[in-house]
Amino acid sequence: SAPWQGGGSSFAAPRPRCCSTPRLLWCACAFLARVGTMAALRSLAVLVAAASLIACAHAGDWPACQQQNTVVRSGGQALFANLQGYGATIGCFLDDCMSSDKFVASEIESCTKVCFSLPECEWWVWGTEEGETKCWFRTGDSGREAGEGWISGHKGCNPPGTQVLVMGNSECWAEGFGYVNCCEAKFGPNGNAQCWDGVFNYDRCCFPKDEL
Repeated sequence: SAPWQGGGSSFAAPRPRCCSTPRLLWCACAFLARVGTMAALRSLAVLVAAASLIACAHAGDWPACQQQNTVVRSGGQALFANLQGYGATIGCFLDDCMSSDKFVASEIESCTKVCFSLPECEWWVWGTEEGETKCWFRTGDSGREAGEGWISGHKGCNPPGTQVLVMGNSECWAEGFGYVNCCEAKFGPNGNAQCWDGVFNYDRCCFPKDEL
């Protein structure tokens, strides 16, 4: 340990005990043991601040984080997902909103909500195709290029308070009953028959109450 000077005397900083931990924690623990507790804590504080700045660069304040006149083409990173469960009904790839990377939306916020809800989505795009405004979703931005009138954003670029969307109509779901169990394409065009009765049915439960 490096000696610490104070009040005319020197002492060795205590060495923290390194336990069995994941690699990141192990490295932090070893770092503490190597350079001394107080110095390490100051250094780690700097690293945390730097990480926060990097995160803010991706997220930023809405709507300042929007990347104007920028489009992210597919570039092999188009994200095909079940968008119907989030309320997409038209403008999907081959008219199949259960497997699409795009849909017609009336507002840019719809792009941010869906991307935020899709685990694999990293970028959303807002633009016009054949006279209709649409959202597109990407797993990366290798297809980035300039595009007049287009707007793109990272997953973290969204209005304050944005939350993960519930697939289907949340009023229908209870323990043992949910979108995955009742509405996925594998159950056919009417969903899982075991989920329905005289009150609950595919049309009521497998689409959100509000369209995007």
